[in-house]
Amino acid sequence: MDNNKSAAQYIEQGMAVSGDTYEALAEAMGVDVDAFVETMNTWNQAVANGVDEEFGRNNGMDADLSTAPFYAIQIAPGIHHTMGGIKINPETEVIDTEGNAIPGLFAAGETTGGVHGGNRIGGNAVCDFVVFGRIAGANAATFAAEEALAPAA
Repeated sequence: MDNNKSAAQYIEQGMAVSGDTYEALAEAMGVDVDAFVETMNTWNQAVANGVDEEFGRNNGMDADLSTAPFYAIQIAPGIHHTMGGIKINPETEVIDTEGNAIPGLFAAGETTGGVHGGNRIGGNAVCDFVVFGRIAGANAATFAAEEALAPAA
């Protein structure tokens, strides 16, 4: 918190609530005090153990949340990049359920997945659709030209 300029600004603007105890923070947030205290204690124990048994997590647990004061801010989700979607390979060919490229079917952008694995690096959506869109367009044009020149079956 001490080195987080954005958080400090939210606090100064009155967008965050705080408390010197878990109970005080829960009351300031308007949530069930007992449930919140239990959640915080469970998290701190998971950090101490190095594994979150409840969610099977063992990374991103570098610090417990036991040093007051405590802060909270209301946030809401925003969709900025689709996770998953049609699986493609680096050539933008759509991959079928057997792991094979479907001839002549190319995809790019928010409908695609598979290139990034189980996650993606934040902030790359524009680069993603521009780069893969160009690759898909070029490959689709090449495929169409080759099909046009192929002898009729």
